[in-house]
Amino acid sequence: MNEKGTDVLQQYDLDIIRTSRVRGAVLCETRQGCRLLKEYRGSEARLCQVENALSALEGVSGIAVDRVIPNREGQLISVDADQTAYIVKEWNSGRECDLTNEGEVLRGVRLLAMLHTGLRQVFGDECKEGNNLKEEYERRTAGLRRTRSYVRRVRNKSEFELCMMRSFSMFFEQAEEALRQLELEEAGGTKPQKYLCHGEYSHHHILYDGEFAMITDFLGMLRGVQAGDLYYFMRKAMEKRGFCCRTGERILEEYDRYLPLTKEERHYLYIRFLYPEKYWKQINYYYNSNKAWIPQRNTDKLKILEEQEPERKKFLDFLHRSVI
Repeated sequence: MNEKGTDVLQQYDLDIIRTSRVRGAVLCETRQGCRLLKEYRGSEARLCQVENALSALEGVSGIAVDRVIPNREGQLISVDADQTAYIVKEWNSGRECDLTNEGEVLRGVRLLAMLHTGLRQVFGDECKEGNNLKEEYERRTAGLRRTRSYVRRVRNKSEFELCMMRSFSMFFEQAEEALRQLELEEAGGTKPQKYLCHGEYSHHHILYDGEFAMITDFLGMLRGVQAGDLYYFMRKAMEKRGFCCRTGERILEEYDRYLPLTKEERHYLYIRFLYPEKYWKQINYYYNSNKAWIPQRNTDKLKILEEQEPERKKFLDFLHRSVI
């Protein structure tokens, strides 16, 4: 065991067979099961909040999650000789959910609905509140407006800048409409109810090992609209499939089968999908980076967004019909 940080494993009652480096961590095969050693940069209070919530979740749900295990001193955080903090988590050596496999995507949606059902029974008022979506969209939309003003003044526009201006009006109108919908929601007092959420639910955080499945990485846990978890996972899966409307329909059908979405949650999903997040990300990256050289892949990404827009529009229409 010569991997960085593995010295802290001596602080645990683990009979280690072998270790191997994985993305940002060390995978440990032990006689007590699979464990993951990972550097930790957060606060102890935050870690305790999440662990308390996961402990309560285990009592009301059969879902496997990556609990942090205490060292011999009963501490969740262990420090090595360099004063670097580490945690050791229960883990699984399975593979991540494959977004190109619809069966695995739908299984991930079922797991999410089951997770949300369990989290609704967990008292987690001490967990942080999610960001204010209206304020976040206002900042992003102001950034889009600022970038447009800048590009208009550029004389010899690059291919990226020409591509951006060609599609700007369409995406900017969607951003403004999403904001308008949020304002109507606030005025009408029809906000969806808030519960505990995973906070970062993606295919990277679902491990499959045959019939066994584990959900991982709960350090982004927050109190918010659970449909936000569903949006994040759905968007990633749909982007992989050219934003196919039928894929979105199947995902929603699967989630509804285990935890029916309220009208307010469907409206929230509609707003999230309406806001052109992927377009904003490309524009934001451009504005805050070196404009003398723009990678071709960035231009290609804008072109892909334009190509996917007809299917995306079909899905938005489907979502809108399900709300009214």
